Amino acid sequence: MPTDTTANTPALTIAKFDKALHDRSAFSCGFGPIDNFLKSSLSSQIKADMVTAWIATAEGDSAVLGFYTLGAMAVRANLGPNKRQRAGVPDIPVIYVRAVAVREDMQGKGLGTALLVDAMKRCLGISEQVGAAAIVLDVLEDKHFERRWEFYSDLGFQPLGDPDNLHRVFIPMADVRASLG
Repeated sequence: MPTDTTANTPALTIAKFDKALHDRSAFSCGFGPIDNFLKSSLSSQIKADMVTAWIATAEGDSAVLGFYTLGAMAVRANLGPNKRQRAGVPDIPVIYVRAVAVREDMQGKGLGTALLVDAMKRCLGISEQVGAAAIVLDVLEDKHFERRWEFYSDLGFQPLGDPDNLHRVFIPMADVRASLG
């Protein structure tokens, strides 16, 4: 699906990952584990049905500018500000954004927002097919942690309150529906 983001960003195509069509070789977001994931682990995780990946490229160019991955997850019902504890429902189904990354030279130009909005729209569609109460992701901790935390917060994500992962955030699907639906 072609997406125009800002005047500073070329016309984009965000499409499901195809190893034959998407050139990952020069991608670097500045965070080694994510770069390695894209180049070394993504294909095997897709084959194992662990994630799906969506790749942003400039129209007519196969170089990966950014990407995100989606997977299924469940979180404990006692987490989040509107705890959803119900008799017999220990876990809440959510959609997990395993990674969102933008090539270093494209950062700050709106591509991260375009990718996350695309992911949120895709998650809305998924939630109409299977139950999913929220979108969850982990804010990676490095020298850009504060900038990332603010980015996700500005988009409506809030701390999940998971004592095992203090950097896990979520946005209720109802909030996504209200803002994008």
